[in-house]
Amino acid sequence: MEKKNVPKWIARMKDQMDCYVCFTWAAVFLAGAILCYNVVNYNAVVVLATYFTDSFNEDAIHKSAVLVNVLGGLQVVVDACTWAYPRSFGFRKIIIFSTVIYILSLLMLHLSASNQIPNTNFVLYMCVCVLIAVGKSGGSSILERYLFDQLMAGHENIEQIDWKRSWCRRNIWLALAKVLVVIIPFGGSWSAIFWKSMFIIGPVGFISLVSSCFFNGRHPASCKKTHPETSGECNFKKDHENLPPDQPFKNGEIQPIKSSSNASAEAQLESPSPICSVKQVNVADHIVRMIPMWSTFIVFSLVISTADTFFNLQDDSMTPNHVSTSNFFLAKDVLIIVADFLCGWFLAESRIRLSRSEQNFVLKMIICVGIILSIICPSLASQVEVQRLENFHEMKLQDESENTKVSMSDWYMAPLFGLWGLMEGISVRGLNEFFNYHVSKSMKDCGSEIYNKIPIAMGNLLSAVCVSACEGWFGDTLNQSRLDKYYRMITVLAWINLCWFFFVTTVYSTKEEEEEAGVELQESIVEAVTAASGCLTS
Repeated sequence: MEKKNVPKWIARMKDQMDCYVCFTWAAVFLAGAILCYNVVNYNAVVVLATYFTDSFNEDAIHKSAVLVNVLGGLQVVVDACTWAYPRSFGFRKIIIFSTVIYILSLLMLHLSASNQIPNTNFVLYMCVCVLIAVGKSGGSSILERYLFDQLMAGHENIEQIDWKRSWCRRNIWLALAKVLVVIIPFGGSWSAIFWKSMFIIGPVGFISLVSSCFFNGRHPASCKKTHPETSGECNFKKDHENLPPDQPFKNGEIQPIKSSSNASAEAQLESPSPICSVKQVNVADHIVRMIPMWSTFIVFSLVISTADTFFNLQDDSMTPNHVSTSNFFLAKDVLIIVADFLCGWFLAESRIRLSRSEQNFVLKMIICVGIILSIICPSLASQVEVQRLENFHEMKLQDESENTKVSMSDWYMAPLFGLWGLMEGISVRGLNEFFNYHVSKSMKDCGSEIYNKIPIAMGNLLSAVCVSACEGWFGDTLNQSRLDKYYRMITVLAWINLCWFFFVTTVYSTKEEEEEAGVELQESIVEAVTAASGCLTS
């Protein structure tokens, strides 16, 4: 029998599925563990602002906002630390330690919610936030890196690994682990939520340890040892192959190149107290070069921290609730993955069709789109809050209970979470690509996991400062607060940040752009000289 003709688009889709869908037992166990962590995260951790607000009797909104922002900042710092030194402790030790810490933090929250800990105060909740940050970073964050390691196309030879395909495979498993959260029932009182979370985190540690039995022997990448294209040692030799690896700078000048095998030792004798090595100066120069762009992401992170703090409080104060707050956060995270994937695909196409200078311009515009969305998001949130307060006063609920919910559909919050996901996915991917574009290859692996998280952590701390500075706008409940004024202030800061971004973009120009400008100048001079000589001969 003749084989039926298959449409090209179906054949292409099948090829893509075979390429990007990978099944291994290690991936199954790791994705299952990440799924359980996601269940706890979306149902217990991301809505902690609501629990903190319900727990405090005085100044509840201000205190809960500070706690959530401190938790976000600590999470970023601990994530960077666990990424930089995963092999110093070992996979099993990290999993066991983080699981115990996470269970301890949930136990403290359970005892607090069930009134078994008298006089629950701000300091106790601050300790809980520290424990949660440590527990989360040693859990889902490191599991995602080990999942990526296990999906490296089954190649033992590191030079044969298709890194882009492995990254896509990882994102497919992570997206599946997020979407499946919806079908897992989870609810009840705060005490019951924290109690269930404890019993989920415990088996997760066991599942994670079982997954290590199926590991293929590789270890997740660290910023010191990675594949050859981004290895610091390898690329340092490529970039400075004519220099000894420890050739020092002295008085701002590079020492003469030694051809002897003992060149490095001779250099050390000639300069007994070198200021720093060539590699250190190279890294420092690139970090200084990135500071202007990082500064634009401090206010951007402030907008994200504001959304993370107050969006769930707004949603919780509305009724009827067609969609739970946890599902809104889940949809936001899925949208981040989609936006990140689309930006990556667009940038991959632009590398084929555009010159280096044009690629640099595209990266700036992608970041600009995210910053513009960071203006629209708090502005729209302010309008939603104004409408909620108007409904509150029209229904004359001032004499009711302070926690009375306003009759307003929570679908008003859907565009806010959508804008949040888009701006974070677009801008963070743009920043990571921009970092990779402007630094040496030896620094690329550390970009998205360490260096680019510095402004994010600073934005969380700035958010805590702004909330404390505007303490007069916040009462014991959201109905007694003027959150709309706070959103307007954040919008103004976002506008100022956009103007600063336009100024900052003028700072960045690549060597390729300078060379292209020089070539264009030479061509214009040649044309002018040719035209002038033609006029003279005529």
